[in-house]
This record gives sequence, structure tokens and C-alpha cells, in this order.
Amino acid sequence: MRELFALLPGDPGPPFTEDYLDRVIARGRRAVRRRRIGAVAAGTAVLLVFAAIVLPGVPPRVRPAPPTHPGRHTAATVPDRFAGYSVFTSTVQRSAPGRAVALYGYGSGALLTMFQQLVVGADADTYRRIDAWDRRGRPAGLLAPDGTRVLLGDDAGPTPDLLLVDLTTGRERSVALGGALEVRLLAWSPDGRYVAYSATTRDPAPGDGGTVGYDVQQGGTLRLLDLSTGDSREFASVRRPSAAAFAPDSARVAVQEAQRVHLLQLDGHEDRIVTVAPGRGLAPRVGWSVDGRLLATVPWDGAASDDGTVLGVAVSGGDVGFVALTPGAPPPPAPAVDVVRVLGWRDADHLVVAVAPGGHELELAEVALASGERRVLSRFDPGLSCELGMQHCEILDLQLATGLVPELTVRPAGSPDRGPWPWSLRVLVAALIAAALLFALYLSRRRAAVRAADLETDPRRRGGGPALGPYR
Repeated sequence: MRELFALLPGDPGPPFTEDYLDRVIARGRRAVRRRRIGAVAAGTAVLLVFAAIVLPGVPPRVRPAPPTHPGRHTAATVPDRFAGYSVFTSTVQRSAPGRAVALYGYGSGALLTMFQQLVVGADADTYRRIDAWDRRGRPAGLLAPDGTRVLLGDDAGPTPDLLLVDLTTGRERSVALGGALEVRLLAWSPDGRYVAYSATTRDPAPGDGGTVGYDVQQGGTLRLLDLSTGDSREFASVRRPSAAAFAPDSARVAVQEAQRVHLLQLDGHEDRIVTVAPGRGLAPRVGWSVDGRLLATVPWDGAASDDGTVLGVAVSGGDVGFVALTPGAPPPPAPAVDVVRVLGWRDADHLVVAVAPGGHELELAEVALASGERRVLSRFDPGLSCELGMQHCEILDLQLATGLVPELTVRPAGSPDRGPWPWSLRVLVAALIAAALLFALYLSRRRAAVRAADLETDPRRRGGGPALGPYR
């Protein structure tokens, strides 16, 4: 040990300043306080971020609809432009949107399967996804005429029930079918009580396409569901119905079978059969005019089955023609051309339709039957916003709440209300922000440790006295 001490430099170095020890202690205390304050601040920030992002996603036990005006009827509105695709759109169950003006599928499946079934508010710019749509095989649903409910079948296979989703509360109700059936929904009556659908007990067979729609077209029969009682009536005489539309008073239903349109009373009695031209079909859901005197028809592309029955599938566009139902009535109006889909009746002389004048961009327009004059109500912008900005968005099975169409007005589109973020996104974002804050805390503590080490080795860098090394 003497030899080691003998090797130390003999020069004692410059003397300490009088306040050196006080300054070292003060700086050490400040460093400790900073670390503690940093830890508390980081923890508080993490908790605030978690509360702000995750906790609002917890649905309340009762989810009230958006505020309405008690005792005062408000006309439904449609935005002059529909919002684009967003993965941050919440669901009906998590945040009920209130009555809806439109229901449609939206998305793309070219590279990634990114589709949503959306409802759009009739009173505000609310957009919500239908929770049960994915788990039921993405079926084509029906929007109630008053826009307050959505009815879903199940395209994943035979189902024992239909699912009724209340858009004002977010609640779901099962409607039993009396057995496992493959179902294809056709039309909802204007009074909201009845739903016409086609169903079969046939199980999917290998090689037949494996889809519920195909199986029902091959072996389905017409059925009528009374939502007030939950009972269904089968019309076995009407096989393979391809489209249906209710009369404006909900007392009859028009059902197309091949090139024949059956006009049926709800008890099954057939009033008459109307023949439509080859290649034409009843406009799905909305084919019966509001004054009861016309049936609207659209182009259909069908293939003949073994017994000669035409299985119709609506084509993407064409003209809208009309068949007069009243004997001695004036001739039907000239057809409206270049129509993608008939969406509802404004009145006896005007239709609301979907058109695509530019190829990609879809428009909602009001068409005068007599002159064909159009007035654009709203537009969809399917720009490159799907599949992470790589694909155009597609609009599938667009429907309007038919009971709201006569009173429909246009509102300027505002910032879309998509509701609280989905749980998965909330947790992911919260985790990323928490990780970033913890990493920032780690860097802060590391810088503090480096500064403390510098102080020990060279206090003069902090405005202090001589180096500490020779005196250790």
C-alpha cells in the first residue's frame, strides 16, 4: 500500500473553493428532484393518455340516441358529400348513431380485404359500422324505411334467426325463423312491419359456388316475416324469387319469378301476374311507385336453369323502364337512362337514383320521370383512400331509408363523426404513446446520469472548482 500511495502525484492540486461542497450537495439534490419529477410526470402523462384514448371507448350500459327535438318532427337530410374510408369508424353497438339515411358497403378487396358496412345519420354527419356484419358472413342487409333499424341475415351458411339492429340504442334482437335456413332478404314494407325474403333448407353443395345467395336462388321460396309477432308465412307457390317491392300501403307485395311479377296480398291471395320483357326485372326493394300505378324495371342479366326459370342478377347500370298497373292509365313515362340503382321515390313524378357519370365517382340524383332532368343531391368520393391509399373504394348495395326520401333535404357535409375509436386501435395507440413517453424518460435519466458523471470528473465544466479526480 505504501508503494501504491508513493506512486500518487505529489502535487496536491488547486484548493477547493469555500462553497464547493455546498454546490455539489445542491446539485445532487436537484438531480434527485428532477428524476422524481420526471418519473411522476411521465407516469401522469401515461395515465392521462390511457384515460383520454381508451376509457371513452367503454360503452355505457344504456346508449342513448343523439338528441332529438321532442314533439317536433325534423326532416331527414343527406350530406352533399359522403365522407371517405376510415379505419377509425366506430360501431353501432359502441355508439348508437340515431336514425340513418343510408346503408351501404364500402371498401376494397383487390389486395387486402378491407370492407365496412356503414350507416350514415339522417340528422348529423354520423358514420358507424354494423357490428354483426362481419360475424354473419357480410350479408346484404335491409335498412328500415324510417331509418331506425337494420335487418341482417347470415351469408356464412344456414341460420336459425335474423338479426334486428336498433340504430337509436345499439341493441340487437334475434328474430327466430323456426329452423336453420339459408336466407336472402328482399324488401321491407313502408309501414315497417313486414319483410319479404327468400329461404331454403338446402345445404350448400360442393362445387355450386358455396354461397348462400346462389343456393337460395336455386331452391328458395318466398316468405313473409311479420316483425310485430315474429311469425313467418311461406308462399310455396312462388319459387326462386329474385326481387320484391311492397305497395305504398303495405297491403300487397310484388315479387318477380323469372319474367313474371306476382302481385300478392299478404294472406297469399294472388291478385294478378304482370309480365316484364326479357332482360328486365323489378327494381329491387323500391319497384312499386308511391302512387301505386307503376312498377319500375331495370336491366337484369340472368341465366336459365334446368326448368327454364331465369335467375336474375341486377347489372351495374342501364335504363329504368316502367310498367303501368292501372287499366286505361296514361302511358308510362320515358325511361331514365344511365342509372346504376333506383333508391326511392321522391313523389309520383320523381325518382332518387344512383348514377356514375365519371366512371368512379357515384352520385345521388333526383330524376324527373317526364323530362329525365336530373338534380344532383350528393356524391361519393371513392378516391385512393382504401387499402392504405393504394386502391379506389367501392360502394356496394347502396340503400336509402325509403320512408325518408320524400322529405329529404341536402345539408352541407361537415366533419364526420365516426364515434370513439375501436378498442384495438385505442389500445395500440395508447401502448405506442406510453412506450414513447417511457423512452423519453429513459433518455432524460440517462442524460442526467451523464451530467452527474461529468460533474464528478470535472466540476469546473459546471462553473465549479478543480477536478475531483486527484482527491478521490
